[in-house]
Amino acid sequence: MGVGSGADPAYVSYLLRNGTVRVARDGGGNVLGWGATATGPLGWMLTDLFVDPHHHGRGFGGALLRELWPDQRVGGRFTFSSRHPHALPLYMRAGLRPAWPLLYLTGPAPARGDGSCVATAVEAAAVAAADRELTGGVRAAAYDYWSGAGVLVHRESELVATGVAEGGTLTHLTCPGGPDAAEALTAALRCLGTAEVALCLPGPHPAANALLRAGFRIEGYDLAMHTPDVKLPVTWVYSPGLG
Repeated sequence: MGVGSGADPAYVSYLLRNGTVRVARDGGGNVLGWGATATGPLGWMLTDLFVDPHHHGRGFGGALLRELWPDQRVGGRFTFSSRHPHALPLYMRAGLRPAWPLLYLTGPAPARGDGSCVATAVEAAAVAAADRELTGGVRAAAYDYWSGAGVLVHRESELVATGVAEGGTLTHLTCPGGPDAAEALTAALRCLGTAEVALCLPGPHPAANALLRAGFRIEGYDLAMHTPDVKLPVTWVYSPGLG
């Protein structure tokens, strides 16, 4: 685990400031598990849910989930589930439906092409406002946490995608969709300036097949799950802990 996971102190600090965190303990005060939720433009996200492996199957995960989502009749909820055998049924009982795999991809940066989308690196603060322009939502706190460089993608003068990158990782990319989605992603990946790049991409993304044909590897995957009223765009690049 690394940036954007429960092993990253800065990420946990972000959740404590901007989300809801709950911890399960035994009678002696020992931590048995923890979980967190945060809200954003896409809905009410379960960012994390971990239970000590020695205590799996004893109801701690369900108890934490009921604390974090106290009324599971309320819609607008989603998560990126691990493939642990206890995770999928837990979330389905909470009313979420499995949707598509979120692929952890690494591969060679795309060669320069002749497309009409152009990506530029900018200050991260500028990207939060651009993201709001595209989605109508507010993600300023997330962009403050994402400490990398901002990325703006334009087709001529039209803004088509916004995101943030750190090193060779495209951490997040908001792209509303349409015919520019694959080309906008390719432009953003070229903007990273590294020979190899990494990202978390929905399996149905219009660029996914082309990236795999170009030599990208699937290092792992999570499963997007959501209540019926949530629409998770398949043209975004996701940060699994923040959406």
